[in-house]
Parts: sequence; C-alpha cells; structure tokens
Amino acid sequence: MTRLIICCFCLFLAGCWGMKEIDHLAYIHAIGVDYKDGQVVAYAQLISFTGLAKVEAGGGRQKSTVTIGKATGETFNVATDRLYQAIQQGVSWGHVKGIVFTERALKKGLVRDVIDVLDRYNEIRHTIWAFATKQPIELIFETTPFLDYSPYFSLLANPTDIYEQSSFIQPKRLNQLVAASNEKAALFPLPSLTVEEKSWTENKKKKPMLKMNGVCFLHRYNKQACVPRHKLDGLRWVTKGTGRTPIYIQPNGKMIGTLVVREPKASISYKIKNGRPLFTVHVQATGSIIELREHMSEKQIIEYASKTVEKEIKSLFELGVKKQIDTLQLSNALYRQNVKIWKKYTTNGLVPLTKDTLGQINVKLSIDTYGKSKK
Repeated sequence: MTRLIICCFCLFLAGCWGMKEIDHLAYIHAIGVDYKDGQVVAYAQLISFTGLAKVEAGGGRQKSTVTIGKATGETFNVATDRLYQAIQQGVSWGHVKGIVFTERALKKGLVRDVIDVLDRYNEIRHTIWAFATKQPIELIFETTPFLDYSPYFSLLANPTDIYEQSSFIQPKRLNQLVAASNEKAALFPLPSLTVEEKSWTENKKKKPMLKMNGVCFLHRYNKQACVPRHKLDGLRWVTKGTGRTPIYIQPNGKMIGTLVVREPKASISYKIKNGRPLFTVHVQATGSIIELREHMSEKQIIEYASKTVEKEIKSLFELGVKKQIDTLQLSNALYRQNVKIWKKYTTNGLVPLTKDTLGQINVKLSIDTYGKSKK
C-alpha cells in the first residue's frame, strides 16, 4: 500500500521535470526597432537578475552587465526569429520593460506592424514603456545607471521615479499608444530618449546617462513630427498627470526665485465663431515658493507665473500651427464634447489649425506655502 501511494505522488511530480531553471534562461529586458537598407532591424537587450537578487537580499552590488542582440529581416517577426539563431539558452520575453523605436522606424510606419506581432505573443505585457530615439539603439541599450545599479533601474525601465519629482515629458506605456492611435482625434506624444554625457562623472570619467530630450507626435500610428524638449515647456500644463514642475521667476532676465507648481489641471472649451471652432484653454494650479532671492509680493509672483504658463502654452500652439500638429489636443477635446461638431469641422479626424484657432488662455494660480513655511 505504501509503495502504491509513493508511485501516485511520483506521477503528480512528473509535471515539473520539464521546467527550466531560472538561471538557465536569457531574460530580454528591452526591445529596439530600427529600419535600414530596406530591412527591419530588431534589437534585444538582455540583463542578468543575479546581481539584482543579491542587492535585494542585502548583499553588495555587482558590476552591471548588458548583452545586446541584433538581427535583420523583411518584417519585425522575421528579425526577432533570427535572434534565436546565435543564442545559447532558452529565451524569456516575460520580463520586457521597454520598447524603443528609431525615428527611421517611425517614419517607415513600423509601429502598427510591431504592435500586431506583440499583440499575438502572450508573454509580452502591454504595460511596457514606449520610447523613440534619434540615436543608435546600441548606444541607448549600452547606457547603464551609475553606482553599478542594474539596468533594471534605468530610465528605460523605470521612468516614473524622476517624472514624479520633475514633470516635463510624461512617460508613456505601450497600451496608451495603442489606445490613442485607435482614436481618430488623438495625437500621441511618444517620449524620445538620448544619451547625455555632460552632467555626470564616475571615477573621474564622463558617465553617459539616459535622458528624455523631446517628443515624437504620432497620429494613427504614423509619425507627424519630432520636437526637442526646449520647445515643449507648454506641454506640461496640458498633460494630465503632471505632478511637480517648476516656474523660474526671472523678470527682466534676472533669476530671483522659483515657484514649484503641483498637479495643474487643464481643460479645453470651444465655441463656433465665423464658421469654425474657436478654443479656450483653462489651467488651474497651486504652487509653493522654494526660492526667493529678492522681495516680490505674492500678487506679483502669481502674475508673473500666470503669464509664463500662458506664454508657454501659446508657444506650443504656434509650433503646432507651423508644423500642423495638434500639440494641445484640441481635436480630441472637441471629439469628447460634441461628435457632430467634430465630424463637421475636421479633416482626417483633426481640426485644421490656423493662428486664430486658439482664442484665450485662462490661467488661475495660487500659492499655498513658502517652502517649509505656510503662508
């Protein structure tokens, strides 16, 4: 009887014999997509979780190791299949954290094809982070955090930490890209990555670090234009989810203080005037003074900050008129409020932009604290 029981238990255990040890698998951390010489180029960044596990258990850090795979093919799927040809281990796609498209891939219209492949592969989650870049994918993937931190903690995999402290360009997930691209009225601001070598050093050597340097606007999966960061200051005021962002108080070009604005709320209204939509942008926010080198009344600070917000939004709109990209998402606001009006006044889902499309910009700011001190 005892032998019979043991044999039964062995039958249940047999299902685990085919399982692979976790350290026998290669874990893909990020995917890259490029287009060159008529071929799709697929990249895979592999990292080791061994050092990460030791750190979380209280051990010392190991030097970060990054392995990059590259293959080409007629399609993205063919290229990724060819990655398997020269790898020595089984591959796990269940830990992918980010995907990076080059501007060439965006221009070629590969986003929809890539997402179609990822949609059909059940290991990859739709919540991975999505980026664009103008630089070589290898350079982006080779850049690791300082202090020997694992690439698991890089901007490519964890972009929200810094965004919560300083909100300029909002990180975006792949499912957000899909949702926006399936809407005729929406433009999707895909963050752009670059490698910056001027700000940090490590062991007296320049330390390359990843940085968000702009946005590539997509409509229906197709690239409209890529805009550098210094022209996008107004984007933070109309982006839902902006957490903490500064306004530098510098009347007459002289820096005298800083107002940190928290969680601004923006809304867009419209009316029909002279046979076309006229939009108004409303922004409401509260801030804290964290630096004030010269005396300036609260009323003066609020007035200056309000004009700064208004100027930045207007500049962003004018950029959109010049490039014919709906940077303020006016078309989407119209679609949400009145579909019939939206259908009547749009072309290909978007409102044709002129300098008269935007009317007023109403900004309402208040100050609740002066740093550690309350008002």
